[in-house]
Amino acid sequence: MTRGLRGSDVPFLTRRVKEPATPAPNPAVPNPAAASPVSAPSPTRAASPNRDPLDLSAPSAHSPSSAAAPNRNPLDLSHHASPRPSAPGPSVARPEVPRSPESRLYPAPAFGELRQLTASDAVVRLNPRQSGIGSLIVTGTRGVAWEGEDRTTGAQSVHHEEIGTPIPTAGNRPLVGYHGRDALIVLRHVRLLRRALFIAAGPPMTVQTFDGSGVAVQGTLAPGQRTVLTVARIGSMLEVRAESVPEEWDDGQIWREFAFTMTVGLGGPRR
Repeated sequence: MTRGLRGSDVPFLTRRVKEPATPAPNPAVPNPAAASPVSAPSPTRAASPNRDPLDLSAPSAHSPSSAAAPNRNPLDLSHHASPRPSAPGPSVARPEVPRSPESRLYPAPAFGELRQLTASDAVVRLNPRQSGIGSLIVTGTRGVAWEGEDRTTGAQSVHHEEIGTPIPTAGNRPLVGYHGRDALIVLRHVRLLRRALFIAAGPPMTVQTFDGSGVAVQGTLAPGQRTVLTVARIGSMLEVRAESVPEEWDDGQIWREFAFTMTVGLGGPRR
């Protein structure tokens, strides 16, 4: 028994209060405090190296090479990576370039190499310079026929009798015709010409250009034959060929043999 209040004789009983017992941990129930690990504090980021004050590019926190990158000049573009080569696309077939008419020609003697045309050497070819300067002069003919680039045709005799459609030029001068007894082709406007046909009168014919080059051909290459000269424009060049027809044929038969059909002239140049 202990005494009660100080100065009082009233006794009272006291009892000791027991502390509650701590229950034993149950191994079947997980401890949430032990299951969640304490996150470790993030390490302090390494101090970035000294950078140029004009370099405004911030180093990437996820790039491991940003901390070790050396000091660079902001104007130095050598650090930029070269662009990746583009993947090859599908192959595209190149359009075929059209070949010029001159590239399809077979070899032939140049005009001026041969002095005379024969049945075996019947072709000569003028170069672009000879085909475009001055006039092509043919002597010893009795008539000439022509076909223009627009497929109009005409003919003229050595006596200046004309049929068909002339080919006018800018100077109001026919492209093909006679000057005196010489047949001429004005080469300055030769691109208006497609082909021409010269009929031999009997004596040898000669063909001349401005540079003095020329070639001759007999009026007949075989007994009973008459020589005709065909002049064809191929691109920028003229080709002269000697051929033969029966001697008794008139001009109309010769025109038909070489597919010359005279067209009706409308509004031709005045004479």
